Amino acid sequence: MNLTDPFFTGLLFLTGLFICSTAGTLAALTLLLSSDDPKANFVVTMCLIAIGFGAATMRVTFEAVGTSLAEIVSSLL
Repeated sequence: MNLTDPFFTGLLFLTGLFICSTAGTLAALTLLLSSDDPKANFVVTMCLIAIGFGAATMRVTFEAVGTSLAEIVSSLL
């Protein structure tokens, strides 16, 4: 599998989006519910790292996904 496979890149992009959204939600909920706890600080730090990994995955696959979607749309029109 490589970044020229539209199915693989689409799934990879959606996985990065899922990681960012779930980690962001967990970080926000942790900050709202218990921000003074040392364990909460650890959770927020790990969530920020996870958001970085998810965003990097989306950044790497964004161009390939955009090209694939443009080809699909142009073939439908």
